[in-house]
Amino acid sequence: MNGVEGVENLVWILPDSRPEHYPGSWPLEFEERLLELYGFDFLDDLRKDVIQLFSGGVQYGFKVDLREDSHPDYHGDAHHLPIDWADRWKMCICDPPYTSNWSRVLYGMSHIIYSKYITEAVRIVQSGGFIASYHWSVTPTPDNCILHRRIFIGRDYFKKVRVCMVFQKR
Repeated sequence: MNGVEGVENLVWILPDSRPEHYPGSWPLEFEERLLELYGFDFLDDLRKDVIQLFSGGVQYGFKVDLREDSHPDYHGDAHHLPIDWADRWKMCICDPPYTSNWSRVLYGMSHIIYSKYITEAVRIVQSGGFIASYHWSVTPTPDNCILHRRIFIGRDYFKKVRVCMVFQKR
């Protein structure tokens, strides 16, 4: 399961994001469908099971963001998370800005460093837990993980297809 063989590929066509969200935010229903796919119940308080880095306007889980106006549960940098968060969550969802321009607009930094935030995501997820990386490109499998699933997300004819790579921590 480290390569292409045995990895499930899904294709979801979903409605566009809410108008109040910045361009590039994930489409409507994506968050709910991903969490349902992995067996999470929306009636539960998901903050103890799911963490979302670069949380912006997400609805579920423990939210981490540098922007105060997104009302995160933890105001901080996804590249450097608290040491005592190791092996704490069942799932970590990452939806970073895709370009250095959006990094500057949203966070005031020149770029988001995949290797740093994904290493933190792996560190804070329990063994056997999942890391979902939502991006415009296929992201590399982190150390100590296997590729579990690829979800290709389409919206409308004029929007780029996005991909959510889901990794499972060993």
